[in-house]
Amino acid sequence: MAITFDSIGNGELAAMFQMELAKIGKNILDPNTDPEAVRSMSINIRFKPGKNGTIASVYDIKSKLAGPKKSETVFLIGQDAHTGRIEMSEYGSSRIQVAAYEPVPPVSGMEGPEQMVQAPEFDRETGEIFHSSGKPLDLRRMAAGR
Repeated sequence: MAITFDSIGNGELAAMFQMELAKIGKNILDPNTDPEAVRSMSINIRFKPGKNGTIASVYDIKSKLAGPKKSETVFLIGQDAHTGRIEMSEYGSSRIQVAAYEPVPPVSGMEGPEQMVQAPEFDRETGEIFHSSGKPLDLRRMAAGR
């Protein structure tokens, strides 16, 4: 018999095998996939005899690769008391975390579109709001612009 793995489809089956093998190797070396997951390859060749002494064959190769490994992180979330804006950052990120500050447009009913609600002075290092009246700050009222 002159049929070999390398001769099927004029070498197409062997080329498909090499491509799938390369995919498996790339998947194993990918640092984002589970390093211990099993990868597999299936080679299917189907034979269907014809009436005239012929055999039709259909072949394909499928591989099963490892999916991405599971990872986790922690996000910090808070709400700016003055603007009501939601702030999120990743804990331990090497990027400097700076809360964005944008003046809040006046609440409807206030005169002039150029008027903006003034943010209270605060310590940029600790976030402590400077307030000299001695009374508790009503942050909800401040956020609403009242």
